[in-house]
Amino acid sequence: MKNAWRDGVLVDEKGWIWVKKEKLHTILRTSVDNARYIAMKLPSEDKQYFNGEPYIRGFQVVAQLAKEIEENGVGKRGLALIASKEFYESIYMCDTVVRLRLEYDKDKAVARRTLKKKRKKTYNVKYDELTGDPLKLNCEFSHIRSYAIYKQYADDIDNGLMVNKMTHRLITERGINDENQLLALCQEQGWKTDWYEPYINKFRF
Repeated sequence: MKNAWRDGVLVDEKGWIWVKKEKLHTILRTSVDNARYIAMKLPSEDKQYFNGEPYIRGFQVVAQLAKEIEENGVGKRGLALIASKEFYESIYMCDTVVRLRLEYDKDKAVARRTLKKKRKKTYNVKYDELTGDPLKLNCEFSHIRSYAIYKQYADDIDNGLMVNKMTHRLITERGINDENQLLALCQEQGWKTDWYEPYINKFRF
């Protein structure tokens, strides 16, 4: 198992941990078929190829480990599962990986401050992209997939719309976190929805 963690983990430039799919059965102490099924059920955004090999986001693996420990954490297998989870945590908390995450968060925060200016200039936006009202001086960039939950899209000018402050306030008050929730709000409020198709076609979630 130690070898599986040593040889089957990749840390990307964001400090995110990825686990090689072929090592999953060893890490989870389960069969190859079970590991393949678990991987198949994961969201596509948590699976990625590096150097031609499939990997899975580490947090998904540790979540599965926690589930297995809770349900089957007795005897030798239970001890092995706990040890496997501890290997993950030692990687996650090592100084180099922590530093990468801190740098990534800092870069995202800096980029976030430029989104309003960049989108407005790039697309020559003069009207609230949801209500159609003229943009006011205090207009804001409103993320479609929220900054807090979908940080990987946080600095993309196409993951947001230029809206007036009151529009953004309602979006925030209603707890909108993704494109489907925003679409429902637009339909409820009678706002524009022509942003939706280009958005999902661009990102292909």
